[in-house]
Amino acid sequence: MGTRADYVTRPRERIAAILRDARRFISASEIHRALNVEQTRVSLATVYRTLEHLREKGEAEVRIDDDGEAKYTVCEPHHHHHHAICSKCGSVTDVDCSAMEQVTESLRASHGFELDAHKIEFVGRCRQCL
Repeated sequence: MGTRADYVTRPRERIAAILRDARRFISASEIHRALNVEQTRVSLATVYRTLEHLREKGEAEVRIDDDGEAKYTVCEPHHHHHHAICSKCGSVTDVDCSAMEQVTESLRASHGFELDAHKIEFVGRCRQCL
């Protein structure tokens, strides 16, 4: 039997769907407003809890924007990748960076540095916004 956090409810399904459909980083308050528009009654606290649950499961990633606000997007679970973020429309594209293996090896060989983790964001303009 799973924990209470593992139970899927209609509000959780709607939160995940809104996040998935956005295809960009969005805040909990944006999701909450979208739920209100479609008349799905969910507290903002439930939105935050659901987003945190999705993040813990590896199904969503969070980034802190320049204003300090946490924003979330859906990611392929348990697949390390980076993001190309459009500075105009905010769309997010997952980027596989196999070249990081060369950087990791260079750090080890040249500097004796063992890389535990890394996070890279590419910011520019998407095909539609060019």
